[in-house]
Amino acid sequence: MARGTDRVHAHVHDGGHAHEAHGHGRGHAHGSHGHTHAHPAPESLSARLLASVVVNVAITAAQAVGGILAGSLSLLSDAAHNASDVLGLVLAYVANRAGRLPASERRTYAFKRAEVLAAFVNAAGLLAVSVWVLFEAAGRLLRPAPVEGGIVAVLAGVGLVANTAAAVLLRGGRDLNVRSAFLHLVADAVTSFGVLVGGVVMLLTGWAAVDALVSIALALWMIRESFAIVRASTDVLLDAVPTGVVLGEVQRTLLSGEHVVEVHDLHVWSLSSTERALSAHLVTDCTDLEALSASLARIKAELRDRHGIEHSTLELECAGGECAGAQCVLPHEDVWRV
Repeated sequence: MARGTDRVHAHVHDGGHAHEAHGHGRGHAHGSHGHTHAHPAPESLSARLLASVVVNVAITAAQAVGGILAGSLSLLSDAAHNASDVLGLVLAYVANRAGRLPASERRTYAFKRAEVLAAFVNAAGLLAVSVWVLFEAAGRLLRPAPVEGGIVAVLAGVGLVANTAAAVLLRGGRDLNVRSAFLHLVADAVTSFGVLVGGVVMLLTGWAAVDALVSIALALWMIRESFAIVRASTDVLLDAVPTGVVLGEVQRTLLSGEHVVEVHDLHVWSLSSTERALSAHLVTDCTDLEALSASLARIKAELRDRHGIEHSTLELECAGGECAGAQCVLPHEDVWRV
């Protein structure tokens, strides 16, 4: 909001130091990007992820073949869910490797959203398969078909043991991708246990309808799980405000900064499933670079500690001037002032 020499251009990083002021353009203060370096994940973690992928590929293939031979829809449903987890584990493995790659001039954020896009495709496919299983199971309730309960029980038992072993391999991982993969494997083990119980019931009683009932339960659970992933990944891809972030509270945090008298053009979005970013225009009543740098450093610390926003870009404008942008205030936005 300033003109001529009234404009201030400063770069303030989360470490608290300021670069020399420039006498051109509007002021910008950038967050932690360029100064936060991810430590390479240990090779042992990649090896464990790869081992889990191999185990789950074997489970999926065995259950798919066994489901066809036994005529069991519940076993095929479990195989479909395991197949989605294979892709999830592959993504975790790729993310673990890709996390070591630096950004480029073309991809300044590297491949942060690749996992989100893949998760969307994976969950959408699982959603379609789950709907098919649901309709097929409903048909089998009306027209029961013979099911080999012994094959179902044996392969479900193998799946239970293998999923448990794969989950143990990933136990204790701190990376969010790995933790997510671990939870999926635990859920798979529980699913296999349910199919195992259904197989034993069919083996002992000959009641084939239990296969359809277990399939319906699995399909409903998978629909719920996959829809949640589709919704969450869509929010990230559409740059929605991240879940858990309240925009009004973020605005109040910005306004609490010394020398900040107005906030507008505020955006908060997700760079990936685990990283948040922010940009905003801050109108200030001060042109002293040192004072502004100290204030911005405190604001960035608050954004990081209170809202989990590590990457912030704040544009400074002097009170009483005009914003250089033609449409500085968003159509939906109320300007926040002290």
